[in-house]
Amino acid sequence: MRSVGLCVVLAWLVPASALAQDAQPEQASRLWIVAGGASATLRGHCRDCGANFPFRHAGAILGNAGYRVNSRMDVGADLLWLQWQNDSGRIRATSIDAVAQFRPWESKGFFVKGGAGMAFVHNFVRTLGPNPDTSKALSVVIGGGWEFNPKGRLGLQLFAMQHVGALGDLQTTNGQVSEVTANFWSVGAAIVVR
Repeated sequence: MRSVGLCVVLAWLVPASALAQDAQPEQASRLWIVAGGASATLRGHCRDCGANFPFRHAGAILGNAGYRVNSRMDVGADLLWLQWQNDSGRIRATSIDAVAQFRPWESKGFFVKGGAGMAFVHNFVRTLGPNPDTSKALSVVIGGGWEFNPKGRLGLQLFAMQHVGALGDLQTTNGQVSEVTANFWSVGAAIVVR
């Protein structure tokens, strides 16, 4: 009789322990991937330029990939690509930055982001010689936004960012242009996979 009672108790406890294991929350992945698009506004500037450069508008593609350090911090790489047309040709810019993204509140979706890296500006405008010119620049990025479903594996992110590319001095067919910088402001949305 005791053995039957013991078997009934064990049979009753085994499924309960299995259910308790299944009820634990699923751990989020350490991988962080973001891909999306944005509306970008850009403007170039140089120190001694007499011209007032206009604001230009273009679509942009953005992406992030990296590692989740903890529930509030991600580190990784940020990519911005955009292309626009001006009076003398088509210009393409790519910015690749190392970034850190921080969420001040663990349960909320607000985040701030910052980083630095390299920007590559490729234009189809002749500067010195017949080939298009590709310039490298120091790139800095700052931004922020809101992520919906920040603890889930799949979410949506709305963001606003500014990328600055310091191109330095450029030698053109008309002479040297000093301290050229480019500012890229973007507002957009992206899919987040964790």
